[in-house]
Amino acid sequence: MYRRGLLTAAVALSLGLGMTTLNTQTVLAADVQFTDADLGGALTPTGAIRAGNEDGSIPEWTGGVTTPPAGYTPGAHHVAPFEADEPLFVITADNADEYRDMLTAGHYQ
Repeated sequence: MYRRGLLTAAVALSLGLGMTTLNTQTVLAADVQFTDADLGGALTPTGAIRAGNEDGSIPEWTGGVTTPPAGYTPGAHHVAPFEADEPLFVITADNADEYRDMLTAGHYQ
């Protein structure tokens, strides 16, 4: 009985590692290739693409929040830096068809 449990665990681990490798290979097969030299240039310091997208719905990264927001006191709870922002749109089950091209299959279900 003990051997069967070890065998089951070994098979599960092998399958899990195989699936992880498959997913990694899929991600690495992207058309865009970057090198370490791109950090701070085409890429942010953490490796994200700095440029926004073509339609402007994702803006270019310009450094993020670099100064404390108004009302911040050191040692206090953080204030919301974008509290005055209004949402551009809200996607619900009732209007999901209108935004289908922005949603993944999992979000759309």
